[in-house]
Amino acid sequence: MKKIIFYFLIFTTCSFAQSKDCIFEVNEETDSTYTKVLPEKFIYESVFGSTTRFLSFKLYNIDGIMGLNIQYVQKSMNFLTSTCIDKDTKIYLQLSNGKEVKLINSLDQETCNSLNIDPVSKNNIRVLNGYFNFTKENFEYLKTEKVYLVRIVTITGEERFIINSELKSEINKETTHPDQFFIEYLPCFGI
Repeated sequence: MKKIIFYFLIFTTCSFAQSKDCIFEVNEETDSTYTKVLPEKFIYESVFGSTTRFLSFKLYNIDGIMGLNIQYVQKSMNFLTSTCIDKDTKIYLQLSNGKEVKLINSLDQETCNSLNIDPVSKNNIRVLNGYFNFTKENFEYLKTEKVYLVRIVTITGEERFIINSELKSEINKETTHPDQFFIEYLPCFGI
């Protein structure tokens, strides 16, 4: 009987220790490499008039290097200016304790969001993808502190996104808590 209770306690402790949403989009491991990628989560969304903007995050771990894939999408009937990132582009996460976590671009090449036209709605659409690695400074705070501001400092300027405690998305019809993104999903990587 004691063994059954012991195994039950171990099982329930392990079940609750990991986030409920630790379903990986990519989870591949070989003898020498491994890659884990979580699905995309909306962090910011703004729908104002004919203009829509949203920012989404994907956490990844490739061979022990933790990183963040960002996607910044703009859609509008109006002209949208280009945003470009290069090897010097940084992301700064402002935390609730006043600290800041910096991420650095993992790619050396310059990338700009190209302009596309939606043939049906006639909207201009710009999509920017970037891959950023965490630096060691203040990384530990992401496990316990909420994010209230994301700043992306690019070669074409700076984009700021105020992160709310609750996001009721008009685009994907989900309600999330983007300020707790790292608190919820870093445990999926055993961090």
